[in-house]
Amino acid sequence: MAGQDKALQRDKVHGGLPGGHPMFLIPTPTQAREGLRAIKTVLTTRGPLDPLRRNALDAIQRHLLRTDYDLDALPTTTPAELAAALDDPALRTQLTSAMATLVLVADPVDAGELAAVEDFAGALSVEPGALQQLRRLHEERWILLRFHGFRQGLAGPAIAQLYENEGFLGMLKNFASFAGIFENQAIADRYRALESFADGTLGKELWHFYRKHGYAFPGEKHGAPEGLLTHDLSHVLGGYDTDFASEALVLAFQAGYRKLDPFAVLVFMLLQGQHGLKLTLFAEAHRGYLDNQPELVEGMVRAFARGTRMTIDLTDHWDFWAVMDRPVEELRQRYGITPA
Repeated sequence: MAGQDKALQRDKVHGGLPGGHPMFLIPTPTQAREGLRAIKTVLTTRGPLDPLRRNALDAIQRHLLRTDYDLDALPTTTPAELAAALDDPALRTQLTSAMATLVLVADPVDAGELAAVEDFAGALSVEPGALQQLRRLHEERWILLRFHGFRQGLAGPAIAQLYENEGFLGMLKNFASFAGIFENQAIADRYRALESFADGTLGKELWHFYRKHGYAFPGEKHGAPEGLLTHDLSHVLGGYDTDFASEALVLAFQAGYRKLDPFAVLVFMLLQGQHGLKLTLFAEAHRGYLDNQPELVEGMVRAFARGTRMTIDLTDHWDFWAVMDRPVEELRQRYGITPA
């Protein structure tokens, strides 16, 4: 009973989504300190904390944890000490996912850092997807890495919902249009008709977004499958552009509001943009992008934090057609999307 009361209080304080699914969990200051000690232990396995990941930890303290611990003064810790200090299974999984994700900020992956994350995961009795992907990258298991990156990121669940909504034939038609085989006129006409919506509505802003960037509408030849539209609508609602840096920000934003394994989206972005592994047909891969744009790290943390404050997971059966005629500003207020 005490454990249930503790979990309920945590969700009340830190926010949750309908259906009992908590958003990103904000630890107490004491828990945050122990987590930062563990992360520092992992990230200093091969030497002093590098500037890129120091900036990431500073941004995490400012925008997510609301703490101000001196990273240099924090002592390292052991897996046993962390396990004794952190008993919440959800926080254990979240912290281990964060460790693995922060290791991926550096390229290449260091064997000692991977081993350190595995030691902490073993002590905490967790095995999150981010750690599995980190291990696959280090072992150069490219096929499994790509498969799970697709399945656990945004595309896999989106395609599953497309199948759920439209069945196999409907999904096949969507991909045939994307491949340029034929135009699904009924779907395409529905999106073209968004031009007639009132200015400032979600539908009209989506129409402008597609026209501005020269994208084909869903249903048109080479138009994205409808199941992936949540990503484009996140661009519109979040106010993000489409250059590579902006794509990193919108993915971090989506990771923040996602109920199911948000770190899978961040891992996807780091594999694609920092390690040069092409996981999607919709964007080019880059290697060392964060090394050349270190300020993007803080931007991603801020975008992630912005997503965590939302009251809805747009990737979880959101009926965007039901609100296409509503003003974007109204929806931002309704969904808890704070100014960028």
